[in-house]
Amino acid sequence: MPGGKDANDGYARVQFVGTTGAGKTTVLRQLIGTDPNKERFPSISAAKTTICDIEVILQEGNFSGVVTFIPRARIRQYIAECVLAAITSSIEGMVERDVIRKFLEHSEQRFRLSYILGNPLLLRESDNAELLDEEDEEVQGEEESLISQEERDDLLAALEKYLAQIAELAKVSHAHLAQAAAELDIELGKASKQDRDILQELVEDQLAEDDHFHSLIDAILDDVELRFSYLNDSELECSRDGWPIKWSFSTSDRDQFIRTINRFSSNYAPNYGRLLTPLVEGIRVAGPFAPEWWETESPRLVLMDGQGIGHIADSSSSLSTSVTRRFKFADAIMLVDNAAQPMQAAPCAVLQSLVASGHESKLVLAFTHFDEVKGDNLIGTAARKDHIVGSFDNAARAIGKSFGRESELSLLRLNPDRIVFLSNVQKRVEAKARFTLFELNRLIDVIMSTITPVGPVQYRPIYDVANLVLAVQKATQEFHDRWRGILGMGSRSGVAPEHWTRIKALTRRLGNFQIDEYDALRPVADLIRLLQTQISQFLNSPLSWSPEIPSDDSEDRQVAIDTIKKEVFDRLHELSRTRVLEEKVSGWVEAYEHRGTGSTRIRARDMVRLYEEAAPIPNEMPGPDANEFLFELRELIAQSVIEGGGELLGWSRTNYESVIES
Repeated sequence: MPGGKDANDGYARVQFVGTTGAGKTTVLRQLIGTDPNKERFPSISAAKTTICDIEVILQEGNFSGVVTFIPRARIRQYIAECVLAAITSSIEGMVERDVIRKFLEHSEQRFRLSYILGNPLLLRESDNAELLDEEDEEVQGEEESLISQEERDDLLAALEKYLAQIAELAKVSHAHLAQAAAELDIELGKASKQDRDILQELVEDQLAEDDHFHSLIDAILDDVELRFSYLNDSELECSRDGWPIKWSFSTSDRDQFIRTINRFSSNYAPNYGRLLTPLVEGIRVAGPFAPEWWETESPRLVLMDGQGIGHIADSSSSLSTSVTRRFKFADAIMLVDNAAQPMQAAPCAVLQSLVASGHESKLVLAFTHFDEVKGDNLIGTAARKDHIVGSFDNAARAIGKSFGRESELSLLRLNPDRIVFLSNVQKRVEAKARFTLFELNRLIDVIMSTITPVGPVQYRPIYDVANLVLAVQKATQEFHDRWRGILGMGSRSGVAPEHWTRIKALTRRLGNFQIDEYDALRPVADLIRLLQTQISQFLNSPLSWSPEIPSDDSEDRQVAIDTIKKEVFDRLHELSRTRVLEEKVSGWVEAYEHRGTGSTRIRARDMVRLYEEAAPIPNEMPGPDANEFLFELRELIAQSVIEGGGELLGWSRTNYESVIES
């Protein structure tokens, strides 16, 4: 949740959304005025860099920061998964560099042990020189290096020890694998995919019982925990077991503050071995930040950044709940997209989510890399702009086919006021860059305009929740079809079965850590998206209006409906998480703990059952579970309609309040 500053204080809260590498954190840097070479805050790169929620508040006074950390149990699990991946790659005969990469970078690319423990490929002199040549632009700059030569030697020695233990575990596991293959009459060199999966699961089961495997994980975890010793104890809050929960810091010295906070957010390779970045859950900083090109009083902004949405396969994929649950807190939702490849699947998924949830009026579009938009048919700035806007118009029309003409018009109204074009913003913007300076100044004006109070809703849509059954039926059917395809329990066009190790990892996240997703596997987000999509279409067609019917292209009409959609979207997050995760924790734990031959199929069947219990499909003769789910959704819609200013047939405010009280 964002800090205390909001529109009542004259602050605009901005949520940054964009694909990995589009430049959303680079735009944030411009808005807070941090130097791209000397300060490097927040960090950027071509890979996944922003791996936690970051909030920056532009306000007078000292520079202050609060950092929260991932719990010990989850860090241990990440380490275990990294060690297991390294052992598996060693068994498969991968070269040392690949084994090291598997060990030091988690498959989700959010947890990187190299930041905390160092990277032997950088610490070894010969490899270091080679990598510095390859990545000169990434590691050069004026950020201070914290690692002494003595510490480098110690880091390398520790890593070599871990890698030797991984190699020994791989040797033992390979012998166990060969024995199991012989017993099952499987020829390793000619094993089918199904046989290889069986053998890999046997290796995992064997390692789960191996004391040396767990001792290695514990040793690495102890080494990771030692990195907190670089922090001042007076600024650190710890849990009962001594694991840090929160760190805070305040100073009037900007340089000192940036150097300190970068320990928690940096990806600066020369400091690998000292960075705490992968251990961080969230960062909130505040202070007299300001863009150097802004000529008046520093704008009042609360800037919310988070992980990139990824280059998802299609526009029907679900956004992470870590992104969508923040929509309601934002005054402006800034979609940052690459102008050289505009409006691909991922940004279209964002548009679809905003339209379905009623938040499209908050949208601000920032197209970066405008300088890279080139072509024989694109002569002059106007032609390049038209090319990009045309891609946005096409996306809006596609959304209109699914959500109605009103939704399409709502998006198209944003052009040209809410679209800006940015060139070379990864660098300091010089006075001669007049086009980009104009666009950046316009961007702040656009953001600040989003906190202008909106007048009262003039029209009240009227609904009958009895008509909701078909919408719920369609959403839940699609949800189950999608997940049966993912689990390999049925076929659905465009949905490929996921590897069993990823399914197993998802059940571990859901059961052991109550995290509602693993990488792009997002059952809670899927249920929210599919229900919201169908409910949105239901809300787009009220039975009638009061006091009169607004015209189809009336902006007031869309505002009235969007107000209710926002209420629904907010409540669906709670309902979906409760039904899919919180009420099913023991079931997810049981699904994860299946071991041995055939466990993949058993786990998949358990998951299908859990999903059917969480979101049963209503039919002509629904059972008690489906009736309960349908009743909860009807109550959710009724609450949202009344709170959003609409009306329900057969309902009154008194009726509604009595239901809420009961």
